[in-house]
Amino acid sequence: MEQHTYPNSRPFLLMEGGPLYRIEKRVGTIKKDSPLTIRRAIFAAAFTWLPLLILTILQGTAFGHKVIVPFLWDFSAHTRFLLAAPLLLLAEIVIGPRIAEAAGHFVTAGIVGKKDFPEFDAAVEDGLRLRDSVLAEILLVVFAYSISTTAFHMTAVHVSTWYGNRSDAGMALSWAGWWMILFCVPLLQFLQLRWLWRIFLWFRFLGRIGRLDLQLFPTHPDECGGIGFVGEAQRFFGILLFSFSLGLTGVLANEILYDKIPLKHFAPAIGAYAFIALLLMVLPLAVFTPKLLITKRKGLYKYGTLATAYTGSFHRKWICDENPEQEKLLGTADIQSLADLGNSFAFIERMNALPVNPRSLIHIVVATLLPMTALLLTVMPLKDVLKLLLKLVA
Repeated sequence: MEQHTYPNSRPFLLMEGGPLYRIEKRVGTIKKDSPLTIRRAIFAAAFTWLPLLILTILQGTAFGHKVIVPFLWDFSAHTRFLLAAPLLLLAEIVIGPRIAEAAGHFVTAGIVGKKDFPEFDAAVEDGLRLRDSVLAEILLVVFAYSISTTAFHMTAVHVSTWYGNRSDAGMALSWAGWWMILFCVPLLQFLQLRWLWRIFLWFRFLGRIGRLDLQLFPTHPDECGGIGFVGEAQRFFGILLFSFSLGLTGVLANEILYDKIPLKHFAPAIGAYAFIALLLMVLPLAVFTPKLLITKRKGLYKYGTLATAYTGSFHRKWICDENPEQEKLLGTADIQSLADLGNSFAFIERMNALPVNPRSLIHIVVATLLPMTALLLTVMPLKDVLKLLLKLVA
């Protein structure tokens, strides 16, 4: 099959750039052509969760009864710093290549024609320029510290804990508490915000591509005109939602177990969170909806006209006995051609308005809610939770 190439276009590598990325390359955390993502993920846990463990051991609040919530019994500390933060870094080696591959496939698959190559290249360069923006990353750091301070006051449990003693005068932070506020939580928030920034750049890129004269075909078997690969790449963003949900699950577990807030109280918020997460992943794909709907409508008319002509000829030949050459029905290719035409028309009728497979939407929802199933352990035995999960996946 002929491959369309455009040598001037750079790979759309949203993960391999930015001020922090360049700093990491200088200090050796990232080597040339080798992101060392797994090592960086281990470092993230080593500089957040591990110092907190050491400091709480030194102050006697890692376990025991000195405080109501010792460090080892604080679910949010483990889910955020031991699981969520490293996973946000590990997601780069999964999502990054698939975004770059999907972006390049617009050209290699011939979806973007040669006349639009300059616009395509401009979209890539613009996205990479914003990826490397120093101002953007500084703002992310500022927002991270602002959110961290606000979130601490909103989500901190209302009892004495490893990170501070609660009294009528407020919360007096421990050593570990200061490390958490000044470094751990801002780092986690920065990683989350940086991912949101990358998602925005990806969707911005898709928005520019959606305005080009895309070569879409209504009979394409992906039922998305030939751009179903975009939705397939989108499915892997579920890893990020899984990571976000891990951090949130730990916070909710603390609220349920230590502040005695019933799980059912959070049900509407959890439902809204899952819905917003799904919209965040899917709605930006709507930039392709007008073109997909036009392609489908034109395809139904054009293939409908072709079907009318062919079925009319078929009917006159085999039903009305207008067969001058007296061709035998057995062995003729006419019936197979009629069936193939029917299959083509069925593909057009099933064509989606969004370039995403419904199964991908299910994957996104499952990735969002799966960590939160652990909260069911607060209201039912483990065996009942496992039975419920088996019913959902069966």
